[in-house]
Amino acid sequence: MLHKKSSNNNLMIKALVASVMTAAIVIPIVTENVQAAPVSKTTFTDVPKSHWAYESIKQVAEKRLVKGYEDGTYKPSAQVTRAEFATFLARVFESNERATVSFNDISDTHWANEAIQEGLALGFIKLEDFSKNKFEPNKPMTRGEMSRWLANGLSHANADYGKAIEEMANSNLTLIPIPEFYKGGVNKKDLPYIGVALGTGLLSGYEDFTFKPNGNTTRAEVATILVRFIYAMKKAPSDFTGLNELREVAETGTNILTISNFKKSKYGGYEDILGKPHTYLNNTGVATIEHAIFVDTTGTKPKGIFKDMFFNEKGEDKILLNKGIYAIYYEYTFKPSRDVSVQSVSNGSNLHFASNLLIDKSKIALFNLSSPKSTSKNELLKGETYRYWASNGVLPNPGEMFGSRTDDDSMFYYELK
Repeated sequence: MLHKKSSNNNLMIKALVASVMTAAIVIPIVTENVQAAPVSKTTFTDVPKSHWAYESIKQVAEKRLVKGYEDGTYKPSAQVTRAEFATFLARVFESNERATVSFNDISDTHWANEAIQEGLALGFIKLEDFSKNKFEPNKPMTRGEMSRWLANGLSHANADYGKAIEEMANSNLTLIPIPEFYKGGVNKKDLPYIGVALGTGLLSGYEDFTFKPNGNTTRAEVATILVRFIYAMKKAPSDFTGLNELREVAETGTNILTISNFKKSKYGGYEDILGKPHTYLNNTGVATIEHAIFVDTTGTKPKGIFKDMFFNEKGEDKILLNKGIYAIYYEYTFKPSRDVSVQSVSNGSNLHFASNLLIDKSKIALFNLSSPKSTSKNELLKGETYRYWASNGVLPNPGEMFGSRTDDDSMFYYELK
């Protein structure tokens, strides 16, 4: 891991501000097969009006998606099982389609069999996700599994959601803003589904921004998820800015067109220069840009699905807010020609191909971002190849463009819409 902010970092952030001003609820889950209450029951003895999920639980009960228990309770803190969640989603779709799949642990008379067969027919349940011909109906749903079922359910409602899944699954540029993306602890095949869940707001991270893909979900939380799911089914993927950002990054390595008021000029965009070499004039080495992630910091609050991954509004980053600046987070690959510091690289390079502004150290630690430890020490050694993140920024000035070019004269230039 390449970080430790130098004492000059605050001055450098202020310098960036000056230069660009003058230049171009957490959704983390006994089973419903046990003596469900009458479907007309919409309020429950263990869900008072003061409960955070009261309205969502009332809504799903009124829609007959989730039932209570014979004793008048809802059991909001109980974990949701596979059989239960299959039943909940099947009730949302109310389809007559059925598969004819036999699981060793699901009999034809099992209370959830009809729902499971409906899920398989509609595609929100995939047979390949189960091994040894076992469904394990009483196993609590993980958040990773739930993301798959929800995203596949949206794909059934609108095929463009399926395209979004494929785009993120098949691209080496995909970046999902959860700590587990770089730290591990998430099945890579779940990432595009988690992307759809995050991008549409079906699921969110915890207070520490972790997604906890192996964690479970409660009956209270699933009520909120179902309400959001019904809403998302009525929308197209393009209606969700966060999902648009994730799709743009998967396609082009940047989210600039979705999150900012820039448009690509006739000279090309980031996708035309990704991975192409840019040699520094001071013989410090050769760099490439791998990602260019934008956070809208033009107002009083940062905006964008990647804001929590890179921007710390409680730290020094807040100096960028409300000055009309877009924060840029570049992922670089760098091959030094000699032992060199980040400061030296920046002094001899194009503005967008190097930066001596390091990512906030709390974000580096939480999201496992690779970063130099300082700007002035020779941490970048000849003969090695480094891949790290650094920050930058740009102020949208009418009539001006910003951009750069690589050694083969490939260019990226953007201007205001």
